[in-house]
Amino acid sequence: MPAESEVRAVPEYRQGRSVKCITSMRFIACLSAVIGLIAATNEACAAIWEWGCQGQLGGQQVIFNRYSAVIVDSDRKLGNIRKLFMDKIKVPPELGSVSYEPRDANDGLIDTIAFMRSDDPKRTLTLTEKSSKKISSRSRLVCGRDESTEITRKIYRYQLENEPERNITMQCIEYQLSTRGGRPGCG
Repeated sequence: MPAESEVRAVPEYRQGRSVKCITSMRFIACLSAVIGLIAATNEACAAIWEWGCQGQLGGQQVIFNRYSAVIVDSDRKLGNIRKLFMDKIKVPPELGSVSYEPRDANDGLIDTIAFMRSDDPKRTLTLTEKSSKKISSRSRLVCGRDESTEITRKIYRYQLENEPERNITMQCIEYQLSTRGGRPGCG
C-alpha cells in the first residue's frame, strides 16, 4: 500500500497541471482578442475636413484653404473652389504670387483667419468675416460615412500687412467626411 504522502502528490500534480492549462487557455484567449481588435481596426478610415475660399480683389485673386493662402496677380478665376482640397494651392508659374501659411490649420472657417507670409512671418494677412450666406448644402451617406458639402458666399474684411482695410467677397466651400463610427461600409 502506498504511503500517505505519495497519495497526496498525485492530486497536487494534477492540480498544478490544470492551473497551467487554464493559464495557457487564458493567454490564448487574450491573444485572440488582441488579434481580433487589430484586424477590426485595419478597416477604420480617418475623417476628412477640408475648406477653402477664393475671391477677386481689384487686379488680384485671393485664394486660401486649410493649408495655405495665395495672392495672385490675375483678373481671372483660377479654377473651381471644389479643387481647393489640396495641401498646396497650385498657381501657374507665369503669374506673380505671394504665399502665406495659416497660424492654425485646424480652426476652420472661423470669424477671424490669420496667415503669416511664407518668406517673412512678421508680415500677415488677416481676414475677418463680416457676413455669410449659404448658397448650397448637400449631405449624404457614403459607404457608412456621413458626407457634407456646404458652399457659402462670405464677405471678409481684408487686412494685408500695412495696407488699408478693404472688403472682399469670396465663395467658400467646407467639406466633411466622417468616420464610419461602427456602421458597416462598402464591400
